[in-house]
Amino acid sequence: MHETTLLQRIRTDEAWALVERFTALERVSGSPGEDEAACYIHDRLASLGVPHQVFRPQLYLSIPREATVRCSVGGADSGSIIEMPAKTPSFSISTASGVPSGGDGFVRGRAVYVPAGPAAGITDLFAGQDVAAGAGGALDLTGRIVLTDGLPMPARVRDLEQRGAAAAVFISPGERIHESICTAVWGTPDLVTHDRRPRIAVASVCSSDGDILRETIAGPEGDRAELGVRTRLDESWYECPLVVAEIPGKRWPDEFVLLHGHLDSWHVGIGDNAVGNAAMLEIARVLWESRDSLDRSVRIAWWPGHSTGRYAGSTWYADAFARDIYRNCVVHLNCDSPGCRWATAFHDLTVMAETDSLAHGAVRDAAGLPAEGAMPERAGDLSFSNLGVSTLFMLSSTMSLEDRQQRGYYAVGGCGGNIGWHTEDDTLEIADRDNLLRDTRVYALAVWRAANDRIHPLDFRATAAQLNYLIGDFAESLGQLMDMGPARQAAAELARSVNQLYRQQVVPAQSAGATDDLVQACNAKLRRIGRVLVNLLYSRDGRYRQDPALPVPPLPELDAVRRALQGGEVDHGFLRTEVVRALNRIVGAVDEVLEIVNA
Repeated sequence: MHETTLLQRIRTDEAWALVERFTALERVSGSPGEDEAACYIHDRLASLGVPHQVFRPQLYLSIPREATVRCSVGGADSGSIIEMPAKTPSFSISTASGVPSGGDGFVRGRAVYVPAGPAAGITDLFAGQDVAAGAGGALDLTGRIVLTDGLPMPARVRDLEQRGAAAAVFISPGERIHESICTAVWGTPDLVTHDRRPRIAVASVCSSDGDILRETIAGPEGDRAELGVRTRLDESWYECPLVVAEIPGKRWPDEFVLLHGHLDSWHVGIGDNAVGNAAMLEIARVLWESRDSLDRSVRIAWWPGHSTGRYAGSTWYADAFARDIYRNCVVHLNCDSPGCRWATAFHDLTVMAETDSLAHGAVRDAAGLPAEGAMPERAGDLSFSNLGVSTLFMLSSTMSLEDRQQRGYYAVGGCGGNIGWHTEDDTLEIADRDNLLRDTRVYALAVWRAANDRIHPLDFRATAAQLNYLIGDFAESLGQLMDMGPARQAAAELARSVNQLYRQQVVPAQSAGATDDLVQACNAKLRRIGRVLVNLLYSRDGRYRQDPALPVPPLPELDAVRRALQGGEVDHGFLRTEVVRALNRIVGAVDEVLEIVNA
């Protein structure tokens, strides 16, 4: 079947029906609304004849219930008291659960304001900001209640906790308070990570209330200002529905493409992520109808536990099916917030070097638009990097930067740039039926090409070139600590060998005369190369664990050394030891790739 026929078969009837149905459901993970949403998808897949399973894993979630912030001048029993509504992020401690506080459940302390600049885009947003590196970095926060700007992202909360803050109050950039999650633990905690959950109370207030708090602290009696934070959350194990459809391929059914997005939401969550659920359902319908033309299998997964479990659903799947994913997954695509209003640009895409051409080609050919991609953030159900699986997209289309500025919007992490993201305002008007059709076609085309191209559309020549560049860049800043020559030589040899692999094996295997055995052998090499390089570039904690939900830049060990060197507070002997181990990992990974290439 030609790609044009595939794109023509996509329509919005099925998808829009799901969007409208989900307007009546609040799909917080572990709730009846999430169950009802999963049942709807199950029923529609069954009606369409699409093979699927419904798993019910036990996930560890933190569900916010209520929060209050109180400001007093002159003590809680005298002077003026201001009390304002607030929201608490998932995995804040609950002051109603044995945390030292007053009899009314408030954690109290002297107030200090630590300013922070607004996020310029999704990279800044997901990374958070290291408060210690910004304004107020020299302040002693021990026992203080910190008032600061922005969203309670894990890096921000962790930094405040490590500096001794008793609690933190974040000022939302708008009048709606955005729901969020503040733990750096990725997925359900284990014996190694469960003690890394936040240990301070965290809350957010709206922009205008934040102005009042700022003015109070900056006023003549600001040195007597006290903040109190009261939070209530339910943190426990919840059985959650996880739906996975599988359309089997005809030629190489064991190999599969994984398309996924989160089922749960904050409030009704139409732009984040009912539209993604709808797009995936429509793609399942079209691929099932076109299954006789599908070479590889396609799995489509609707994850629970995204919002209140820090990607607990996708992490459970990565754990439960690790061996199959490691051996057979070609690429994974996250479908979050497609088809939102005013979303006319594709400048917030996630791509790895090897998936850049696949992503740009799908946007160009299905939407007729240019695209801009950046390296993956540690966000968006990116739960397969430790297993070494390449990825693309994460988010979908968004409004242009010019449009965002004209509307006076700030950066958010979905909803096509609409600031209803993670608020009660994320309702039906956030969705755009025409944009949903366009974006569904983009995802469908990328999935189709990954499933049907004879040779996986993964260009590891670009990844080798990226590694070569990164090592050269690190050599300039870290050469004083260690001779980077062996790593530079290894990277250069990797580039030569991978380019030779494509010339001598990949290109011939792409020809119509190549046998299926040759194609399979070549693709198996590409997947194995990806397992090594993706793991090397984007993870630190090993193949079968998850890195924290904190920024993970390419070659994270060397990046950590460079940051420590810039900070100037770490013994150079420790830094040299870290560099030696990081270089051993790089050279060992290159040796492993060379063995794969030459096998």
